[in-house]
Amino acid sequence: MKVDMPLTWVVVADASRARFLHFKGHVSGLEEIHDMVNPEGRLRNQDLVTDKHGTTSDRKGVGTPQMGDNAEAAHQVERAFAQEVAKELGKMSREAGVKALHIAAPPRFLGDLRKSLDKNTNGLVKHEINKDISALSLDEIKRHLDRAA
Repeated sequence: MKVDMPLTWVVVADASRARFLHFKGHVSGLEEIHDMVNPEGRLRNQDLVTDKHGTTSDRKGVGTPQMGDNAEAAHQVERAFAQEVAKELGKMSREAGVKALHIAAPPRFLGDLRKSLDKNTNGLVKHEINKDISALSLDEIKRHLDRAA
């Protein structure tokens, strides 16, 4: 007797990569079905802002570094990738008939991704893991999911 399981997907992501996975069966492991890469997510903050001066001067001529620009540039790159991932996730989940979604990502990226999901996709989210597990093997990711459940 075949038991139809609801189609459950898992997305593990960080600023430089998003992996779309699904359960192969009730007790089986995970299978990767799609991968998105964001090369800019691997750049150092200062490499994202190349046309700015390294310091600013106050009226007395004392220079101070512009660290805020670097950090903001890195967050903009993260936010843009989160929006791309959310858009792709929405499209793919509608086409595949996904019924449940689990997301694992570092805190800031998870927040950006959550804000970028459309209403329908957001309604599919059953569980979130506030941790970067995107570089782990499929077996290790499954163990994190099992512990979190």
